[in-house]
Amino acid sequence: MAEITFQYHIPPKSIGNFKVDAFINERYSFSNSVTDIPMEDGSHASDHVVENALEIQISGFIGRTEFTAWEGPMSGPAKDQARDPRERIKAAYFELLRLKSKREPVVLTTGLDAYPNMVITSFEIDRNAATGMDLPFEMTFKQIRIVRSKTVGINVKPNLPSTDQVAPVKNKGILGQICDFMQEQWKMATGAGRCTEDEYREACKKKGWQP
Repeated sequence: MAEITFQYHIPPKSIGNFKVDAFINERYSFSNSVTDIPMEDGSHASDHVVENALEIQISGFIGRTEFTAWEGPMSGPAKDQARDPRERIKAAYFELLRLKSKREPVVLTTGLDAYPNMVITSFEIDRNAATGMDLPFEMTFKQIRIVRSKTVGINVKPNLPSTDQVAPVKNKGILGQICDFMQEQWKMATGAGRCTEDEYREACKKKGWQP
């Protein structure tokens, strides 16, 4: 009689880089929130709807021995059976606790898809006589949105006043055009203070200067 072999591809469940033996239950929460702002006639309804962050609740299971496919003769113990089962449970417990305490986003791989940027919001363990030395646990994840800012350079022209906003410059005459150096020379030569316009013109005539 011919033998028929069925092969099933079961994707590994993982929280970050930590592989979980099994997810007993997966609960996904996709929700939207509607704003309280009244919608104007002709506007789009989607402008008043906000997509909430994805939440996933999982019920995981870590066994006292690793789930592996036995490829040799069935006689003889499996590799993990020679170890103390409590070592594997404690190692899994401390790793899950570390992931929660680290407070960093992880990639959650479930039976449906891989979800990036998931943060652990709760971690619960419920052990009883039925579970024995295994480690059943529940975790809740919430996806965070990462926004990348972009710097854009813009050219801004100075806001200069228009010509009709500029106050006209009053003509101060010749006196207003004499530099401080000439005024200082006048003071040293005559011993007087700053010269007037008439004095300046008279001095220019005596020296043969053209004012």
